Amino acid sequence: MSKSMNKHEQQYCVTRKELLAVVTALKTFHPYLYGQEVLLRTDNSAITWMKNLKIPTGQTARWLQEIETYNLTVTHRAGKKHSNADALSRRPCKSCEQQERNQTNGDPEECDLLCSENFVCLTTRNDLNKLNQDLPSDVLLEGWEPSTVRMAQMADKDIAAIFIAKENETRPEWSKISDGSGSLKTLWRMWDRIHILKGMMYRQNFSDDGQPKQMQLIIPAQYKSHILQYFHDLPSGGHLGAEKTLSRVRNSFYWPRMKKEVEEYCRHCDACSSRKPSRSSNRAPMRQYNLGEPMERVTVDILGPLPSTTKGNKYILVLCDSFTKWTEAFAIPDQEASTITKVFVNEFICRFGTPLQLHSDQGRSFEAKLFQDMCKLFRIHKTRTTSQRPQANGTVERFNRTLASMLSAYCENNQREWDSYLPQVMMAYRSAVHSSTNATPNMMMLGRNIMMPLEAIIPRPPLSDDNQNKDTYYLSALQKQLATTHEMARKHLKKNSDYQKKYYDTKATRRDFEEGQSVWLYDASKKVGVCSKLTCKWKGPYVITKKIDDITFLVKRSRTQQGKIYHIDRLLPYKGRNPPTWFRK
Repeated sequence: MSKSMNKHEQQYCVTRKELLAVVTALKTFHPYLYGQEVLLRTDNSAITWMKNLKIPTGQTARWLQEIETYNLTVTHRAGKKHSNADALSRRPCKSCEQQERNQTNGDPEECDLLCSENFVCLTTRNDLNKLNQDLPSDVLLEGWEPSTVRMAQMADKDIAAIFIAKENETRPEWSKISDGSGSLKTLWRMWDRIHILKGMMYRQNFSDDGQPKQMQLIIPAQYKSHILQYFHDLPSGGHLGAEKTLSRVRNSFYWPRMKKEVEEYCRHCDACSSRKPSRSSNRAPMRQYNLGEPMERVTVDILGPLPSTTKGNKYILVLCDSFTKWTEAFAIPDQEASTITKVFVNEFICRFGTPLQLHSDQGRSFEAKLFQDMCKLFRIHKTRTTSQRPQANGTVERFNRTLASMLSAYCENNQREWDSYLPQVMMAYRSAVHSSTNATPNMMMLGRNIMMPLEAIIPRPPLSDDNQNKDTYYLSALQKQLATTHEMARKHLKKNSDYQKKYYDTKATRRDFEEGQSVWLYDASKKVGVCSKLTCKWKGPYVITKKIDDITFLVKRSRTQQGKIYHIDRLLPYKGRNPPTWFRK
């Protein structure tokens, strides 16, 4: 450490400057020196003389009073033998051309700076405040004098019984302690490992191979919370896991059932629970949603923003029929509710009719009053996913990835023309067999596979005269074809849905929450200017105020906050030490 002296301190005599250095060092290293035996070596014998003053006054008296709070032993060492400390206070000589063999050449700019007459190391008040935040609290470092620790051990009933017996060198009979607590019995069994040193009771610790290690101070109950806070909560503890925290505590301390209490303390730590992911699976079993006819359920989403095209388009409005897998994609300039509503009505409803149900996420455009009123006008049942739950809109979300991949194959070098490729890639997608239905979306929706451009120029055999003369042949064949295709699609959809559920549920866990239960809420949202890696993902604690069904719950953080519905996968039981108390059933 070092300290630059102000203009008043520069006027001190040599003795007062030495005393100032001692006081400054003790304050700086207070967390490490307080309660310990400290040896102070100085080449100024006047400090030893000043400690023996009978009636010190003024600033000297205040400084000596601060020094007396430490277990400090002052020894004098001649200046010739004090070179290790003196060298730190000497500036390098710029004009000196001699160099020791083990000395390295410094940076010329750095040397010029150090040799400058104007060079001063400044420690600002903000720097000191930041440093103090990283240092352990004085409250946790007080009360560790041997006499204080001994009094605390003697005040603990279980420790005191073994303490007194150990001082008398008489081990109590088992019959006298058999009706005592578990802690007393544990200490009794460790009789040979317990020692009285400096008036305090210690336990001899051993390594895995039986070698003796550092003595462990046996801790009374009143010190446990201080130790756990120091080794876990403070920056010097780092909020490490139970195993690492326990190993650090074991280096110097011991008390019965220490492992269980450390694990319990770490498990109930709010800071750890809100930042560290749970090892257990939070996934709920998949809920199947089987459909039986076209336009029964249409899912909608917006892909983008994408590079602005020459036509001014930046987004893609995607609509997908969940049964037929027929998908439409429309390039749009913005994602305003008016734009989406106009395209949905003019381009989709006017060509395919009104769907029974329209499913979307909680996007601002789909939650707007204009879009909601449009759904009411056409008698469309509007549903939505829970917050930050894209899996609930999986059909269209998966297609978005496919569509982005298809477009990137053609417009990687000219990304401002992606909307010109959109109709063609959609034609390609709808003419390909879908793995879920084992049929093309064209066949499922139109009752036939469309003729691709290449097929149009290939010679085709003429239709038979019998088929051309029957006016009703095409209609009956189309009806039969659609019925057969849809029936086969239902079987494939059911089979595919069962397979996905079986695979998904292998890592699922059935959980349940009750009204009034405290929970953590997973929130992966990002804020501008905030690093997500340094932000806790689990927020709370929240309270479940209403159970919607087995997998969705209404949660609130305070009495006045408006509640929101969340999926069970984003909730974890709160096991911390500060559960909310405002909720009443």
